[in-house]
Amino acid sequence: MMDWDRDNAGLSERDLEKVFKYEKKSTTVVRMLVGEKKPMIWSLDGSDEWEEWLQSECPRIDQGSSGLVLVLAKRTGEPSFSSVKKVPSDDWIERISAAVPSRSNTQRTMTFAAAGEKVETMTTSQGANKNGQRSVRTLPFSKDTFRLITTKFYVHSSIARVISRADVPVFSSSKIRMQDENGISHPTYVYNCRTTNAWDMDLALTATYFPHCGLTFVVVFGCSLSVEEEILKRLSFAMAEAAHPLLMPGIFAEIERSRQVHIVEATIDELETRILLLDFQSSDMEGMLESEAEKRNQEKRTAWLDTAYLRNALISWNTQLAKICQHVDRLGSEVFKLTKLTSPSANCKMNLEHNVDRGKDLQEDMERDRTRKGLEDNKEMFQQTGQKIKDRIQGIIDEYDDKIRDCTMRVDGMAMATQWSHGETNVQIALATSRDSRHMRSIAIVTMVFLPGTFFAVSFSMVSPYFYIYVLFTVCFTLITLGSWWYFVSYRHSSRQKSSLEEEIPLV
Repeated sequence: MMDWDRDNAGLSERDLEKVFKYEKKSTTVVRMLVGEKKPMIWSLDGSDEWEEWLQSECPRIDQGSSGLVLVLAKRTGEPSFSSVKKVPSDDWIERISAAVPSRSNTQRTMTFAAAGEKVETMTTSQGANKNGQRSVRTLPFSKDTFRLITTKFYVHSSIARVISRADVPVFSSSKIRMQDENGISHPTYVYNCRTTNAWDMDLALTATYFPHCGLTFVVVFGCSLSVEEEILKRLSFAMAEAAHPLLMPGIFAEIERSRQVHIVEATIDELETRILLLDFQSSDMEGMLESEAEKRNQEKRTAWLDTAYLRNALISWNTQLAKICQHVDRLGSEVFKLTKLTSPSANCKMNLEHNVDRGKDLQEDMERDRTRKGLEDNKEMFQQTGQKIKDRIQGIIDEYDDKIRDCTMRVDGMAMATQWSHGETNVQIALATSRDSRHMRSIAIVTMVFLPGTFFAVSFSMVSPYFYIYVLFTVCFTLITLGSWWYFVSYRHSSRQKSSLEEEIPLV
């Protein structure tokens, strides 16, 4: 059988053991049910608190509650808070803001140059990268507690495969069936999201949505306090949309956009700096140490490779975002499809004529009509919410397209600037070679002038009375030597070029 998403497939013991690591600390839990004014927050620490909350506060899919239940699993190294029971989100956001006034979530952790070219860069960021590789896999509760959470939140086993693909961005959706605690099977939508860990602050998300009750269970892996604060702020403005299953994937996309926008700007600025450094003359290389020249070349290659890798990552993530838009349409046609209802007055009239002889009360029919009308109103609201999510995701996709074009322009610009630099260097080499050729010609002429005199000076060195003969022979043979050089080097060459040109001219 193929490795598709199976019904009632929770995390196995092998997944719990091999995929995830555990580091117990306090964890934030959010509950947003339809009818509540604000998201309610719990900070749970320890298995006893988790068991109590899951037993008393966690909504069940057989109780008719609708909304969102969310676990924000902190990443490694984040500070913990004392246990808190059921406080409004505004109070919890103030506590986070006071604890961490400002944090950056766009730190670079690695470059993508060849292994031999990134030793220096990796040395400066090795500490962050070491934690970044396992930050999403490391969970803030014990193995037994996480096993209980996955059971109550109906976490599907596919999240283990998604989290293991650390450097690949993912959004997946599948329709399966899950059984509740009473053994009743319900249609279920499972969503998994993953961002690449090529940069720090990567995230993962799994969501399980039950259309029959409108309840969504979500676990976000690798949350920092700044990400937790951002999620809670966005959720506080979406109480009416809390029951829509794509609300959290949409917020997930917004957070990833904030991370990548800063990365794109920093990477493009670095590459532009390296392009400008190409614009120097070869004379600037004179006196430069070989190590300094190699360092410059390494930085240029690294900046180019980083930008090319980033462009590919943006294209991959854009493809995943397009899947969200497609799934909005799927939900609109499968789950939130509107049905045509007859008017209550028509129903009453029809039932009045039909029930006169049967003596039934029409109040039940009126109540049924109102219930069906309420359900249709909810579907219409969910369709509107889905359209808002789709429009916003499409806007993010358009922004990514612009960033991808920026990266492509810089990568192509780097290649063009390198070609221009090499062309200018070749021209300089040709000019220098021409100057050397002229110098060698002068040396040759001087040699030819003095060569006959030197030769005859040796011959007549023993016959001093015949000095005039030495002068005569020297002058004659010097003229013969220069004339021969002129004839064979200049005259014959120019004559051949002239005759070739005349042959090429067509006769009129």
